[in-house]
Amino acid sequence: MFRRAVEGDKYDIELIWKREHTDLLFYDVDIGALIELSVLAICMINEDKEIMGFMALSDYPDVPGLDPGDWENWIRNLYHKFYLSRNTLFIHFMCSIDSVTDFFVDEALASVFLNDCYLQYIVLSVPSFCPDEIISRFHTFKKRNIYKYAPKSKEVGMGNYLYTALRTDFCPRLKLRRAVEEDNDDIVEILHKKCPRLKELYGEYYISEIIGRHPESNRKIIVADIHGRAVAVMCLNTDINYKKLQKLYELRPYHGLKNATVYEKEQNMRRNTLLCAFGEPIMLGQWGPFDSPAEIKRSSLGISRRRAKHPVATKKSSRVNFTRGDAGQEVIVKVHSDEMDHLECTPSVSSIYSVVNLLDEDPFDYEIVNIDTALFNVAEEKSHEYLPNTDLNAKPSFLQNPVLDPQMKQLSCTSSYFRKVAGSSQAGFMLDHRESEMYHGPKNAFMIELCAFREDMDDRHAYDLLEAAFELMKDYDYCIIRVPAEDFTFPLLQHFTFVPTKQKVCCNYSLYIAHRSSVLGKLRVREAEIADIPEIARLMRNLDGKETLTTIESTISKKENMAYVFTSGLHVVGLGILEDPEQIGFLRARFNLSSYRIHKYHLAGNGLNTGLTCLKVAIIYPVFEPHFRFFAREMLRLSGHNSMLWLTAYRNKWIINKANSIVSTMVPLVPRTVEIDGDAVPKLKRFALLMEKIIPFSCWFIGKKFTAMPKMDINTRIVVIGASRTALGFLNALLFSQTSTYLTFNNVTLISPNGLPYTRHCGPGTESMFLKYYNASDKYLKCVPYTYYVNVVRGSMMEINLQEKFITLTNGNRKHYDLLFLFFGKQYQHPEHMVQLIQRDNDIRSNTSAPQYTRLDQPRFSDTEIQIANDDTPENVFIINTLADASKALKYVKKFIYDEHYKIIVYGATLHAYLCINALLEIKVPPEHIIFIEPFPFEDTSKTRIPVFDNVNVDQTVINILDTLKIKVYRSFYFKSWSVSVDNIITHADFLSYADYLNLECNALFYYGRTGVNMRAFIAIHKSGLAYDGGVIIDHDCRTLDPSVYAAGPCTRYHKRYYGDAQSHKYYDRYELGQKLGARIRNQLDPLFVEVKPAFTYEWAHDCVRVDRNPIKSTISVNRADTLHYSDFARPEMALIELSKPRVMYCVLPGGLKYLEVRSPGLKTPHNYVQSLGYNGFVFETFKAGYFKIHLNKEFMVDGMTCLSQGKFSLENFKHIYGRPATELNNMHLRYMANKLDDFFDFFRAPWAFFLYHDHTDELFAMIKQLFPKGQTKGLTLKEALSNVGMTLSPDRRSFTRDTKMTIQENFEKSPHIEAVTDFVIEWLSKSDILLPMYLQAGQTAPYEYDLDNNPLIIKRTKRNVVHMLV
Repeated sequence: MFRRAVEGDKYDIELIWKREHTDLLFYDVDIGALIELSVLAICMINEDKEIMGFMALSDYPDVPGLDPGDWENWIRNLYHKFYLSRNTLFIHFMCSIDSVTDFFVDEALASVFLNDCYLQYIVLSVPSFCPDEIISRFHTFKKRNIYKYAPKSKEVGMGNYLYTALRTDFCPRLKLRRAVEEDNDDIVEILHKKCPRLKELYGEYYISEIIGRHPESNRKIIVADIHGRAVAVMCLNTDINYKKLQKLYELRPYHGLKNATVYEKEQNMRRNTLLCAFGEPIMLGQWGPFDSPAEIKRSSLGISRRRAKHPVATKKSSRVNFTRGDAGQEVIVKVHSDEMDHLECTPSVSSIYSVVNLLDEDPFDYEIVNIDTALFNVAEEKSHEYLPNTDLNAKPSFLQNPVLDPQMKQLSCTSSYFRKVAGSSQAGFMLDHRESEMYHGPKNAFMIELCAFREDMDDRHAYDLLEAAFELMKDYDYCIIRVPAEDFTFPLLQHFTFVPTKQKVCCNYSLYIAHRSSVLGKLRVREAEIADIPEIARLMRNLDGKETLTTIESTISKKENMAYVFTSGLHVVGLGILEDPEQIGFLRARFNLSSYRIHKYHLAGNGLNTGLTCLKVAIIYPVFEPHFRFFAREMLRLSGHNSMLWLTAYRNKWIINKANSIVSTMVPLVPRTVEIDGDAVPKLKRFALLMEKIIPFSCWFIGKKFTAMPKMDINTRIVVIGASRTALGFLNALLFSQTSTYLTFNNVTLISPNGLPYTRHCGPGTESMFLKYYNASDKYLKCVPYTYYVNVVRGSMMEINLQEKFITLTNGNRKHYDLLFLFFGKQYQHPEHMVQLIQRDNDIRSNTSAPQYTRLDQPRFSDTEIQIANDDTPENVFIINTLADASKALKYVKKFIYDEHYKIIVYGATLHAYLCINALLEIKVPPEHIIFIEPFPFEDTSKTRIPVFDNVNVDQTVINILDTLKIKVYRSFYFKSWSVSVDNIITHADFLSYADYLNLECNALFYYGRTGVNMRAFIAIHKSGLAYDGGVIIDHDCRTLDPSVYAAGPCTRYHKRYYGDAQSHKYYDRYELGQKLGARIRNQLDPLFVEVKPAFTYEWAHDCVRVDRNPIKSTISVNRADTLHYSDFARPEMALIELSKPRVMYCVLPGGLKYLEVRSPGLKTPHNYVQSLGYNGFVFETFKAGYFKIHLNKEFMVDGMTCLSQGKFSLENFKHIYGRPATELNNMHLRYMANKLDDFFDFFRAPWAFFLYHDHTDELFAMIKQLFPKGQTKGLTLKEALSNVGMTLSPDRRSFTRDTKMTIQENFEKSPHIEAVTDFVIEWLSKSDILLPMYLQAGQTAPYEYDLDNNPLIIKRTKRNVVHMLV
C-alpha cells in the first residue's frame, strides 16, 4: 500500500535508509527537501502503518549541472529519445528495507503510473561510475523490462545511463473493443451492482437488445475485455438535446457544443481588434529587427480603428503592487495604468463566437474548435454583490418551455453552481446576458450514458475508455457527461471540465465536458515568442488585454518578466506571465503559507526569492482545466522556481488584467489568526506597519508537490442561512482547510440580509459597536476569498419546503439545496418582539384561556403575521445587529451632531450598550448629549442577577469613567413606550422603575433590550414542521428532524434524550462550533476520507448498576432513575460535539478602556464569586499598567482572565494564555508569590511569550506528546511513558498530587524522549522563524552550546543547556 509522503515521515525514512546503497546513485540527499520539492513523493506502508520504502520523483533529471528547463533537448541530443515533460517523471531517490526489495520498485512504479494517466515514462538517471550491484539490488531491474540507454557520446565512461520504465509494462492499457450481444450477461451484472434500477426497468437483456435489435441507433457500447469477459463498459450516444443543455448550462465558451460556420469565423476575425493592433504587424511582416513595439502599434493604429465597428471606451486597469511609502515602508497600493489607453480598442460587445477557429488547420493535428473565451475560469465570481443588473424577481424564459423535464424547471435565485465568469463590464468582460444563444453549425458532441467497472477493477482505468471513445467518435470534438449533484466524484471526471449552470437556473445534475485536444492532444509549455502574439491576441479577443500583450512584448524584448505559452500541437491554448515576488517575509507573516510550504527547504540555491514567483496573468481555454496544474508545474520548471503565488486586492479581485484561469487549481491561503505586536518585538514592527497601511488582499498558492495531486469536485448544493461567527467558522473549515489542496466545493451559497459581515466603506466607529474578534474583523474577512467560492445572496428566508428541498426568500425567489444549515442565531429585536405569542403561551400555561383549535390541514399564522408588521421601528430608533445597521445609525446621528440641543438615549444592560456609547464618543458626540439607561437588575426576576462585567474593579472603573465624561446614567429603569410624530420619528421615550417614572426627549434611541430569533426565520421553521422548543431541536451531529437540515448556534437546543441543556451551544465559542461542524460535513462529503470508528465498549457507572443478591434469583439491572445518557446515547459516535475553547469578550469601552474577559466554556456562573472560593484555585491580580486578573485552578491551569487597560496595545493575544499551565507560562505563579512580578501586561508582552500566541502552538504540544524516543519508531510515546510513571506513583487515575507531578517531571528530565523533544522543538522554531525571530533557531544551536561552555557572561547568568530549557 502506498500513500503520499509528508514532512513528518523523514524520521522514519532515515531509519530504513542505508546510505551505502544510495550514496553512489543519488549522492548526498536531504529526505525532508525531497518530500518538499519533489513533484511526487510516496511511501510504502504495511498493515501497521509502518514505512517500508520511499520513492521521490520530479519533473527533471537529477544530473548535476543540467538546467531543469532544458532537459528535453539534453535527452534528445545525447540519447536520441523524445521524452516530453507531460509524459515523463524522473526518480530522484528511492530506498526500502531489505525484505521488500523484490517488489518495492515494481509496485511503486505501478502506483505512480496508475496515479497519472498521462504519464508514459519513469526514468532513473544512473552515473556511469555507479556499480551495477546497487541497481540490481532491486529485483525489478532484473526481472522486468527496464530499458537501459547509454549516451551517444564518443567519450567512454562519461555521462549517465538512463533506465526507463514504460507504462505498458507496469500499468498496461485495457484491451478495448466494441460490445457484442454475448457480453450482455457480463455488462448487465456490472451495471446492476451500480444501478439496480436499470434491470428493473428494462429487464435482463437490454444490452443485447440495444446491440442486436437496434443497430441503426446512435448508441455505441465499448467494453474492456479480460480473458473474453467484459470487465468495464461505456455506453456512448450522439442523440443530445442541445437546446435544453444550452438553456440550462453556460455553453457559450463551447459554442453551444456545435461547430462554427464559415460566416461566424469570418465575423470573429473582423471583430478582433487586438489581433489587428498586435497580431497583424507580425503576420504582415511589418516588424523589423530595429523596430520597437510602440512604433509598430502606432503605425497599425489607424487600420485597427477603421476596422473596429463599435467604438468602446478605454478602461483603467488596476493591479496589486508593493511600493515605497512616505515613511519608507513598503505598502500595497492600487496603481492605475493609462499610458496605453489611447493605443488600443476593446473588442465589440456584439455576438461572441469561437476564436480558435481562426487558426490555420493542420491535417496532422487535432483542430481546437468551438471554444470561446467568454467564460474563462477567471474571476470565478458568484456573488450578487458584483453581478450587474441582477433582477432576482425576473423569471427565466425557459420555464415556460413544455419540452423540458419537470425536474429541470426549478427556479433558483442565483446560479446553482460555480460561476466561472466575472459579469462586470467594468472588469473588461464583454458578455451577452441573453437567456439563449442561437448556434447554427452542425452538432459536435457525444455523451457518455453509462460507465461502470467490475468490482475487482480499478476505475482509474476509465481514461483508457475515454481515449477509445474519442477514437470511435471521430466526427465529434466534445464528450459530455451528466452526473447527479449529490453523488461523489469519480476518477473519470478528472479528465473533464465542470460547466456551471446559467444564472437563476437550478438543476439536479452537473454537466462535465471533455475536448478531443485535451484528451488526445500533445501538450507542451514553452517560453513565449514574438511569433506567438497573433495567436495570443486571438486567445484574448474577449478581454481588455492590451496591458497583457504589452507586457508580453516587453518580456520578450527586455526580459522584465517571464512569459510562457501553453500549446496543444501547434496551437496556443494558454498564456502565463510570471514576475518576481515582493515582501516575501510579510506574506509569510500575514498568511498561513507555512501550512503548505516549509520555508527552510527552499533557501538553498534559490536566491533571495527562495524559489517563490508571482503569477501575473494566466489565461487558458476552459476545456484544458484537467491540465491546469501541469501548466503551473511547467512554468515553475522553466522559470527555475518551485512555488507560485497569486495576489489580488480585495477591491480588484475580479479585474480582468489580473485574470487567472488556473486559480481554481491553486490553494487559497487565509490570514494568520495571530496579531503582531510590533512595539513589543522590534523585529516584527515592519510587518505590523504594513498590515496597518495596506489594503486587504487575498492570496493563492501552489507548489510542485501539489501539481501531481488531482482535484476533486463536490457539487452538493450547500445553503447556509446567516452570516454569524458560526457560519464563518463553518465556511472556513469547509473551504479553506488542508483538503483545499484537492477538494473544490462548486456549489456553496450563503444567504443573509446584508451578505457577508463586512461593509465596503466601513466608517469610523462602526466596528467599535461590536465585540472585537481578530478572525471576524473587517480587514481579516476581506483577505479571505469568500466571494470566490461562495455565492452570496442578500435576502431573508421566509419558508422551508422540506419535501422538495428549497427555501423561499422574501422576494419570492427560491433556492434549492441538498444540505441546509441554519446559523441565524439570536439578535436584538423590537421591544414587542413575540409579545403576543409569549402572552398566549403564558395564558395557556396558567389555564386562563383554552388553546384555540387549529386544523392541521389549514394552519393559521395570524399572530406571526401581525408580529412581522409590528416589528417595524421609527426612523430614529436603532436596533444594531450588523455592521450595516451600525453604519446607518452613525450616519443618521452625524446629521445633527453640530446642533446644540439634542439627546441620544442608549438603553440596555448588555456590553453592547457600553460599546454604543464608545462609538458615539468616537464620532465626536459630546458626552453631555448622551443618556444611558441601564435596566439592571433585570425586570425578569427569573434571570440570574449577574452584572455586565461581573468584576468589582472593572465595574467601578467604568462607573467612574462615565461620571468623569458627564454622561447622564439612569439605572433600574425599564422601557415602557415611545411617542411617534407624524414623520415616523420618536420625540419622547418613557421609562419606568419601581419607584419613579421618566419621560425623556430624544433625537435617537439605541435599543439593546429584548433578544430573540428573527421573526421570519421563526415562521419558516414552524411552517416547515421542524421541531422547535426554545430553539431548533438537534441531535449530536447538529442535525434536525430532517436529515438534510442542520442547525447550530444559540438558536438551537439538544433533544431532551441527551439531557444536554447545560451543554447548549449558547454557552460555547460559536466560531469553534462552526469549525467543528464544518469539519464533520467536509469529511462526510470527502470521497477520500474514511473514518475509523472505535468498537463500542461501555462500562456502566457503579452508581447506575444495582445487583440483586437474592440467593434464589440473581439479577443485575440498570438504575433508570439516572439519565438515559448512560445507555443508548453513551456510544462514542453519539457523543455531543466537544468544545473546549474559552468564551472571549474583547472590546473598547468608553474612555478608551480596552476590556478583555476570558472565561471557561459551558454554562455561565457568577465566576467572580466562584473564583473567590479558596478550594477552587488561586487568584492573581496586578494593577500597575492596568487591571490584570488571572485565575488558576487547583491544577495550576489558567481557567479565567480579566484585563482592563488604556494602553495602545491590543489585548486579544492574551486569550491564548487560557488553558496553559503556570509552568508553561515561565513559572508566573512562583514569580508572583515571590513578589518578582508586579505587571502581567509587561510580563506577557515580553518576547519570550510570543510562542504562546503562535497559531500552531497547539499542534506543537499535541505532536510532542506523540513522539517516540530518538531513533525509534516503536515503543511508548512520551504521553504513554509519563502516564505509566504517574500510574505507578498514584493508582488513583483521577488526579495527581503535587509531589507526584514533581516526580514525573524528574523522570522526564531522565527520559530518552528528551532528545527527540529537543530536536522537534528546535525544528518547529525553524519553521516559525518569521514570527518567532527571538528564539533559538536550528542553525544557532552549535554556537549557543559553545557560548554556554566558554562565554563567562552567559555562564554567570545560567548554566542551563538546551535540554533544561525545555523542562
